[in-house]
Amino acid sequence: MNIKLFDSELKVMEVLWRGDATAKQIAEELKRDTGWNVNTTYTVIKKCIVKGAVQRSEPNFLCHALIARKEVQQ
Repeated sequence: MNIKLFDSELKVMEVLWRGDATAKQIAEELKRDTGWNVNTTYTVIKKCIVKGAVQRSEPNFLCHALIARKEVQQ
C-alpha cells in the first residue's frame, strides 16, 4: 500500500496509532498539542478517510488506523 500523507495527516495518524479514538477525542488532543480548532481536525480526518488511511464507524465517529506506522515510514 502506497499512501502519501502530509504532515497534518500524520498528526492525526500519530493519535490513532496509539489506539482507536473518536473524532472528538482526536480534536481535543490536537487542540491541546497543536492549537488546531475542531473544524481543522475534522477536515484532516476526512482527508485521511478518503486516502484509505483511516476507517470511520459509528457510534460517535470512531476512527481506526488502516495503515501501520511502518508502512508510512517506508
